Amino acid sequence: MYNHRPNNMPPTNVRASITFAPLLVATFVLETACSSSSSLVMVPVGDSPVRGEPDAWVTIIEFSDFQCPYCAASQPIIDDVLDEHPTDLRLVFKHFPLTSIHENALSAAIAAECARAQARFWTYHDLLFAHRASLSAAHQTELAEEAGLNVAQWASCLATSAPRDRVESDRALGLSVGVKATPTFIINGQPFVGVPDRDEFEQLCLTARDAAIGSGIARAKYYDEVILGL
Repeated sequence: MYNHRPNNMPPTNVRASITFAPLLVATFVLETACSSSSSLVMVPVGDSPVRGEPDAWVTIIEFSDFQCPYCAASQPIIDDVLDEHPTDLRLVFKHFPLTSIHENALSAAIAAECARAQARFWTYHDLLFAHRASLSAAHQTELAEEAGLNVAQWASCLATSAPRDRVESDRALGLSVGVKATPTFIINGQPFVGVPDRDEFEQLCLTARDAAIGSGIARAKYYDEVILGL
């Protein structure tokens, strides 16, 4: 887990019980599967990139940094759980570049937004994490080519303010709900900080799914009505 606080401690205002193993694997225990909306971390999906069905029972918000090694280590775990439950889970990506410790995190996030403009966000996302140790401007351009982007259009996008504004908006949103470390996952309003254990993460998602199904609310309306309180 990467944290932008000097002492590298986990967030104090996130409602989680966190323990750390030697590889900084963090776990948390749901306080209750049926928490009231006032106790949930409420993060709107907006128009962020999404993997999964729009009416999935469980929405996993990920605040992430493309240079964060723990974020990279989380990706195959999250992908595997999503692949096991393609209709019940969806992943929503939010940028949270830790610019104080990762010099290329912001530019990588902006580059990913410009890939999204060509409907190649997830392809570029995967390439960035696969090459996170070397994300210079030149290498980002090479990855754009590998992702099948129109590189000229992508480069023009980089020169505009819109992608940076989007990244900064995500980061501001994260700060507003108490995010301080990457990766931070919020599973139907419940936070999880750090690299997840695959089986435990799946069980947390399934617990959230079962609570959602038991609510009696239509799946397409569940996240907005119960988690966001709209």
